[in-house]
Amino acid sequence: MDASFSCLIIDDDESVRFILEHYIERNKQLDLQASLSNGQEGLQYLLSHPVDILFLDVEMPGMNGIDLLRQLPQMPETILITSHENFAVDAFALEVADYLVKPVEYARFEKAVQRVVKNLSGPAVHAKSGPEELFVKVNGKMVRLDLTQVQYIEALSDYVIIVTDAHKHIVYSTMKAIDERLSGDYFMRIHRSYIINLKHIDTIEDNSVVINGKYIPISKSYQDDFFGRINKL
Repeated sequence: MDASFSCLIIDDDESVRFILEHYIERNKQLDLQASLSNGQEGLQYLLSHPVDILFLDVEMPGMNGIDLLRQLPQMPETILITSHENFAVDAFALEVADYLVKPVEYARFEKAVQRVVKNLSGPAVHAKSGPEELFVKVNGKMVRLDLTQVQYIEALSDYVIIVTDAHKHIVYSTMKAIDERLSGDYFMRIHRSYIINLKHIDTIEDNSVVINGKYIPISKSYQDDFFGRINKL
């Protein structure tokens, strides 16, 4: 199989670069363009040579991985490389695809690569067309949510509550930021304080939806869009 996706390694640890280069060579879907040792050099390369997939070390002297990502006008699918999981937390606000903890094992590398390849394979499976999962920060940890189990999201002051089939997660985020990450066929904002999963609606009563016993109002400004979506399901 010919290589399909261009990729770049940026890591100041030569031994890590060597391992990643070997892993990439084993995967015929990947085409390594360059392997660089610092963030500034990596940024300059990416500005003139965009790639599909970026393997990026979080902790580097000078320009670290997070600072590099923030300076890119368009971010490639990014897999972070880190020695500690906590260093990856802030990066999920930038919607990276995945992260690998050193020492990187091949099986975990392949899992991350296949997640990215799925995202790159077409609109039907791209994250912006309706991701199947979402990382959110809860109590200082990154929690992976299965979006099919998310019933609704409620905004309260400076945080949101994400209600799933099994849990309620308090996430310090704006409703707008969450909404932008949930674009897809079944999530819809129906009120300034509520985003719902249309698949979890039990009944519609007057100008409210009922999800697992919770009555959620449909604002007048959202009613036309809401009932238009419902009629197309």
